Formats: sequence, structure tokens, C-alpha cells
Amino acid sequence: MQNGPSAGRTTAGEKPARVSVRRLPHLIRFLGLNMAIGISIGVIIASAMIMSNLAGLKDLLIETREPFVAILLLYAFNALTFGSVAMGVAVMTMPYDGICDMRDPNDNKDAGPLR
Repeated sequence: MQNGPSAGRTTAGEKPARVSVRRLPHLIRFLGLNMAIGISIGVIIASAMIMSNLAGLKDLLIETREPFVAILLLYAFNALTFGSVAMGVAVMTMPYDGICDMRDPNDNKDAGPLR
């Protein structure tokens, strides 16, 4: 095992170590997949908004002096929004075993609405 500034570098004859997706925890892969799906949907919707000239968006982008900033913001925030929504929906629809009771089982004073 190497230490120092040359650690992790490969020489001409060595192959770099591959990081396997299967080594990631299951929940990280699950969230990453759903995030990728949501980002894809966001990019598709942003493209459809521009191509269909929704509310004159395409005309505004053509007439502006710096259209790249507006396009970048449109795509980035659509990707962020739809990626987050897809991850949230995936987490909220996950199955779980039994009733999720967060109360302290040793607390006898709290009758709560379920008792």
C-alpha cells in the first residue's frame, strides 16, 4: 500500500481500480436511480418548454443578449426540482413493515390518540 503524493496513481502497465456500482449501499443506488430518472424528466420538460415556445420563452431566449445563462438556469432548476420530487416520491412510497409508532414504549403516561 502506497502512502504520499503518488498514492492511487497507476504506472503504464497497471490498470486503474474500478469502482463497482454494486459496492454502493442499496439505498444509495435506489436514490441515485430515482434522482437520475427525475433529472431526465426535468431536462425533457425544459426542452419541451423551449421547443413549444411556451409563453414566448423561445422568443425571449432568442432576443436576449446572453441566452446561455437563462438556458442553464432553466435546465438546472428543472433538473433539481424534478430530481428532488422523484427521490421524495420514491422514499415516500417505499413499503415498510408494520405500523410506524415513534412513541416511547416505556412511557405509560402518554395514552395518545391510538390507545
